[in-house]
Amino acid sequence: MGEPARHTGTPHPPLPSATLGRFVAAATAVVGTSMFGWQIVLVDAAATRERATCLAGLRGLPPAIDVRAGTVDAESEATVNRCLGTLDADVRRQLLTGLAVLLVVTALVYLAAPWVERRLRGLRRLDRVPGTEALRADLATLVREAGLRRTPTFLVSRSARVSGNTFGTVAGRYVRLDLGLVHAHRTAPARFRAVVLHELAHLRNADVDLTRLTVALAWAFPLGVVVPAAVTFLSARRAPDLGRDVWRLALFAVVVQVSAWSVLRAREFAADARLGGDDAAGARALLGVEGRPAGWRDRLGALFRFHPLARARADELDRPRRLVSARPVEALGAGLAAGIAAPPLMDLLSHLPRRPGGLDALTGGSYAAGLLLGAPLALVLTGTLWRSAWWARRHGGPPVRGAVFGAALVVGLLVGRRLAWSAGYADDRPVWWVELALALGAVAGGALLGRWVVLGADAWLRRLPRHAKGRAVRRVWAAAAVAATVVTAGFLGSLLMLDTWFADGDVSMVRVVAAREGHPDHVTLVTVADTLGWHVRTLADQAPYLLAAPLAAALFPLAATGAATRLALRLGAVSGVVAAVALPVVVAGVAVAAHDPGLGPGALRGLVDGHTLLPVTLVEVTAAVAVVAGRRLSVWHGTLAALTAGVLLAPAVLAAGVLLSCEGGCAAPDRAAVARALGHALLVAPVVATLAAALGAAVTAVLARAASGRWLASGTAAAVLLGLAAAAVTGDGPGTRSASPVDRDRCLVGVWRLSAGRYHFPVATDSVLGRLAGLPAATTVDLTSGASTGYATAYRVDGTATDLYDLAVAEGTLNGHTVQRVRRGTQTYRWTAGSGRYTQRNVVTTGDLALLRVDGREADVTTVVDDSASTYRCGPAELVIRSDGDDGSWGEETFVRSPA
Repeated sequence: MGEPARHTGTPHPPLPSATLGRFVAAATAVVGTSMFGWQIVLVDAAATRERATCLAGLRGLPPAIDVRAGTVDAESEATVNRCLGTLDADVRRQLLTGLAVLLVVTALVYLAAPWVERRLRGLRRLDRVPGTEALRADLATLVREAGLRRTPTFLVSRSARVSGNTFGTVAGRYVRLDLGLVHAHRTAPARFRAVVLHELAHLRNADVDLTRLTVALAWAFPLGVVVPAAVTFLSARRAPDLGRDVWRLALFAVVVQVSAWSVLRAREFAADARLGGDDAAGARALLGVEGRPAGWRDRLGALFRFHPLARARADELDRPRRLVSARPVEALGAGLAAGIAAPPLMDLLSHLPRRPGGLDALTGGSYAAGLLLGAPLALVLTGTLWRSAWWARRHGGPPVRGAVFGAALVVGLLVGRRLAWSAGYADDRPVWWVELALALGAVAGGALLGRWVVLGADAWLRRLPRHAKGRAVRRVWAAAAVAATVVTAGFLGSLLMLDTWFADGDVSMVRVVAAREGHPDHVTLVTVADTLGWHVRTLADQAPYLLAAPLAAALFPLAATGAATRLALRLGAVSGVVAAVALPVVVAGVAVAAHDPGLGPGALRGLVDGHTLLPVTLVEVTAAVAVVAGRRLSVWHGTLAALTAGVLLAPAVLAAGVLLSCEGGCAAPDRAAVARALGHALLVAPVVATLAAALGAAVTAVLARAASGRWLASGTAAAVLLGLAAAAVTGDGPGTRSASPVDRDRCLVGVWRLSAGRYHFPVATDSVLGRLAGLPAATTVDLTSGASTGYATAYRVDGTATDLYDLAVAEGTLNGHTVQRVRRGTQTYRWTAGSGRYTQRNVVTTGDLALLRVDGREADVTTVVDDSASTYRCGPAELVIRSDGDDGSWGEETFVRSPA
């Protein structure tokens, strides 16, 4: 062959290959579809019928959860749990068995494939064939030229084709040379060289194991899932189930095969890219595609081929940039695979006996599934978009935008999740307009995620030298992949959680929130927004790290944008300082109630606490939108500005509460107040600010094309944001009924303080109070309170109210002992009043404490506050509320209107 020129092909980005990304998507698809299939195979029909019969017998009992009343029936709940019995264990057994079978079948196929190929094809080792010394010497030269550290084992087949193949396991690598290729070593050395270098490129790209694992997975699905499922259907003769599930299994089989074939095609393109100069020309001539353009039928059929079309391979050789382009179809496939795997994986993780601290089963399962699926999706996102950005940086050309790629990934995720969710026979899907709104929001979030990945790639690659070594690029990419995993996990976990919350079931979270708003029978736009806010607030209280980790990871690209980051920090600091200085003015406005001597400092502190968190949110939203719309920086710079303002505002919120307590001596804030202020300023408000900044960026980008002035676009964006907010607050959702009129007597609206309270209730000898007082027989007690020992109530026009207890005390005498009932804390609830009837419901308490004291001895009698119904009469200056209990107890409270 002579002394060949040094092999120089298209320079490969020092980043994970497209083959790896497609393999991850294929493995995810196989895992998800297999878990679904084994849920069918291992279902315990007898146990399922037993549970269904047990649940059907509960129709006479009250519902376990009554969303209209906001109550939980403990007896019904316990009965339901007894009916479900071993459901958790059954789910774990089904899904874990499916994963184990998949793993075993995949390992067997992977390990047996090389032995089967060698036996079926009758392959012989080349070093044992006489007269091949020159051939082996030229092959050794090509091995060194390809940059391989270890020489593979060359095998010879009897096939007359001018072709070859690379296969093997971790234990050994083999390159098969067909007999026609061996003859080409003498007759057509250029063709021989091109084919051998192509096969050695597979070893150089380290895609042999990926290829063989992909083939093993492609065989494991039909062998380990489809066959057992078919046997189960046929043996049980379940024709309805067969008709209902066969199309899903067939569709999932197609998804698995298409995903596997895409891996095999990607490896061929990557191997061709290693060829350079005359080798690439020889390979193109070998393809023989001159004058043969590929039609649409050929391109469609190529999806179902394990080897790419010759025309497609020639195009890749002619235009090497195509190898690193971010194709939305790749993101669509990865998202589809993750979407199929999400519901069964979430089902498994929700039924595990142990969960992360602070999380309920549903939340823990959702975010654990988000983390497990977020890692492969982040690998696909960062690998593809960073390769494209690297090429644009190294060779020029338009950089990738990333929005379409990210949106395509989420579209695939939504489609795959819905297919798998339908496979679970769920009929409690969200209302169509709610599902559409959530889907559009998710797609917009995917586009934002894609732009965020591209922002990080561009920023960090610009900081590195244009011809930086591969190790430096890989280190930065690895950090970006970790950050993307955290962000994607949070995004996907929220999608899975909200999909369950918005299911149109009787006890779904959206129905609970609607009931809390007073209309449990229908959902409005306000309900949707309130549910989203409730989700963020719940995470901030239960598991703040689920918000803190994605927010911190989202700032990773900003570390490479020095000037823009400093500008965002300055804007956030200015906003925070100005707001921190102005916040006491807000507090002073609320504290005008101090003119009423009946309101104690604790009551004032509680009143102010409800009015300081909203300004914090508004300030952070303003800072984020100003950064995005005014300075035209990224959304994540807006997040940084909001966080900076929040850091400065959190101490101001706490200081405002402390200042109000300084009339009789300053009191430090308790731990609950500190946690609430920090959680809101550093978690809840930044999340809201990020969403507002994203919307502002989208509106500004649209308007910037129509208006040449930046300030015009920014002002219009702000106007649109305010208009959308007003529409959400005042409008109902499409297809929903108007809420029935609610009685809210305007006479009650305002701040009232208790001037006189009288309470009468029976006392049993074995009750807490009876034991403290040493009662020899059951009796009754009367307690009273006055202006100096009462509390304050603020009724709002939106139907909410807050009771502010500042050491409220009701006192009386029982069996010769002084009895006191002490209340501390606050409680917020919804109220209705009309025609003399008064009700309060959906009570939420903060720092609530109820004590009974008898001559210095006390007992904690704090309980959950139930809904109540009373009578009332209201005048311009006086309000009287009386409640009567079934046990003969009653209470009558007289309030006077506060001058505030």
